[in-house]
Amino acid sequence: MITSDEMVIRIKANSDVTVEEITGGVKSFKTIAPDSFLDCINKSLLRGGVASGLLPRGCLSFTAHDNGNRVITMLHEPDRADISYMGTEYKDFPLPRLVFGFTVSDEGRVSNCRLGVVDNTNILTPATPMFVYPFSNVSDTHLCIGNNRLPQVKSLHTLGSLPYFLLGADNNNHSFTPSNNKLGLEMRDLLELLKDKQQSYYYEHILLPSGKTLGDFIA
Repeated sequence: MITSDEMVIRIKANSDVTVEEITGGVKSFKTIAPDSFLDCINKSLLRGGVASGLLPRGCLSFTAHDNGNRVITMLHEPDRADISYMGTEYKDFPLPRLVFGFTVSDEGRVSNCRLGVVDNTNILTPATPMFVYPFSNVSDTHLCIGNNRLPQVKSLHTLGSLPYFLLGADNNNHSFTPSNNKLGLEMRDLLELLKDKQQSYYYEHILLPSGKTLGDFIA
């Protein structure tokens, strides 16, 4: 195969890309589109493997970005938690099936906390339907952590304890609306109704479809 003895690439101010090749003393010129030039550069880059380390139990997806950020989506398997609202503690409170999403920087800082409700089917797929979170502190799927300081993450597997920390924080009426539950109940009335119910009660009487899927939450 004949290769160029020399290749010169010139990028002009108007973004035109000109390639000059010298093969056996003969010069040849060609102009290529900027998009084609960038595609050629991208395909020539060598990218090494990404080691995630030990992932938390229930991890559904892991994404590593070039800036060092890692995005983890995980299923919170327990269907009960100790929660509180305006100073009232609800021990062993039933929960719908929850998924959490976290962005962890290269330095271990956690940001972009997300919380969603998925269908209670046994097998999760990207097409699994999602529901509106019926309580407070969640807008769309963005979880507001208020003044709570999140712990630094040295290993991703320790994210498994973060949902317990977030669920245990005292709730208020931030981002709560009665229209997010089928019965139109206020927060206090909703908690009192649900405190002695099973998880299935949510799906029969409380939850509203969000129109999104688990694949949308992960993306």
